Amino acid sequence: MLTPTKGPGSTALSAAARSIMNSPLLESPKAKSGVAMASAMALHFAGYELARGSNMALFTSSSLGFGSSSGGYYPLAMACASPLSMFLLLSYTRQLDRKGPRRALRSTTLLCISALTISGIAMATMQHNEVLGNIKILSLPISQIIVWASFVFQNSYAHLLYAQQWSFLGSIFTPTEAGKYYSYVAGLSSIVSMIAGTSVSRLVEWIGLGGLLGLAAASLTATLLLADWAYSTAEKHGFDPSREIQKQKKSKAQSKLQDEKQSQSTSQSTDASTEEKPNKTLLHQIREGISLFRRVPTLGALFFETLCFQSLSTILSTCFVMELNSSVPNDNERASWTGNLYATSNGLSTIFQFFLLPVLTQRMEPKHLWRLMPLLPLICGIVRMIPSLFPGALVSSSSSALYLVAISLLTAKTMDYSLRNVLAELVYVPLDFESRYVGKEIIAVFANRFGKSGMALILSGLNFIRGGSSGGGLSGLALAISFGWWGSALSLSSLIPSKQEAERMVAERDRKED
Repeated sequence: MLTPTKGPGSTALSAAARSIMNSPLLESPKAKSGVAMASAMALHFAGYELARGSNMALFTSSSLGFGSSSGGYYPLAMACASPLSMFLLLSYTRQLDRKGPRRALRSTTLLCISALTISGIAMATMQHNEVLGNIKILSLPISQIIVWASFVFQNSYAHLLYAQQWSFLGSIFTPTEAGKYYSYVAGLSSIVSMIAGTSVSRLVEWIGLGGLLGLAAASLTATLLLADWAYSTAEKHGFDPSREIQKQKKSKAQSKLQDEKQSQSTSQSTDASTEEKPNKTLLHQIREGISLFRRVPTLGALFFETLCFQSLSTILSTCFVMELNSSVPNDNERASWTGNLYATSNGLSTIFQFFLLPVLTQRMEPKHLWRLMPLLPLICGIVRMIPSLFPGALVSSSSSALYLVAISLLTAKTMDYSLRNVLAELVYVPLDFESRYVGKEIIAVFANRFGKSGMALILSGLNFIRGGSSGGGLSGLALAISFGWWGSALSLSSLIPSKQEAERMVAERDRKED
């Protein structure tokens, strides 16, 4: 029987692997739970990259989607994502209140898996049967209706899931631990997303655009299993994030019971209000959300910052879709273009997260990083204005225009993936349970979607006024929003506590739980 020989390289790798697996950090249940949730998040983003590449190509497809009219329909589709995001948010808050964070994450993930699976099957069927796709409903081909629904859902579910995953990590780590490890958590997501994005061009040749959606559903299935295991480990070893809210509910229930005992005469009115509660669920949720943002001003500042950034992102994405559709007519090539763009962004983000961000977060206060972050996209916005002020100075062809807007979008997305997401998560760590789980979801789902949808409605209005061409003036609008984003980041930075203050806030919160 032959045995493999071990050279110096394999010996070194084996020693490194043993040292990692036997390190005290990975022996900790909290560390294992955190790694599981970080892996779940990475697989979620991998599936999202596959779904995004597929849906973008389908949306701009001349056979199944909107073809040459996609530039006009794109802002309207983004606007429709906001109502769906609001519905998903309300569904999540009800699940969180009734069943806790673990089951809320499980239910929302299952919903996304089902939607992606149905979309993938429908797309694959219509690609192999063009007659079926051309059946018209309300004067629109059924293929366009399904593509529209799939595109809107894909732009609605990502924030819903990853905000819950980050909420778990923010609940089990201290601010010091978060500052040390968050960049690596985000870096893992960037690496996996980069691999998924670069794989789109090859995968689409093997399994088609519908198959990409099915593969995204499979990736989310792995996400579901890992995330559930992370929560199971937390519950087993006593660091379950829901302990805080359970104690609050228990305290409220005890105080309510005492009030009822002291005032037996009001039992009838209490019963009546209890019966009316289900009918006022939506109003009650809205009032609680407003009360939460009034109580925690940091959430309001982060909400406005998110609106500004997502507005900028929508403008750049719209410009990119318009230029891509006019410069690249082939569906599969457009899917490859989109996949490569976001893969490049994730690659740059990975370098930043693993080599630069750990040093920056250790040596600089988060508030200072917030003030510096918008500057690079702002510079890109100024550069994009040069062709408008000096025609022919930089852009001489449609391909040059495509590369120019792609670089602007790449810069904004890289800042978002590598720095902004990590800084935003650090903001939540010292806050209470309601802020980490409810406030974060309101910002991640509603503010993100409202920022994109609000700007999309404006772009749709411009498209209508200009007779189907919304390209003019977008560079100037993008520059104005870039300045607005910088201003909102400065305002937010003034409310962010220092590292020492954040540690003190978490220590006080933990003492209350004990």
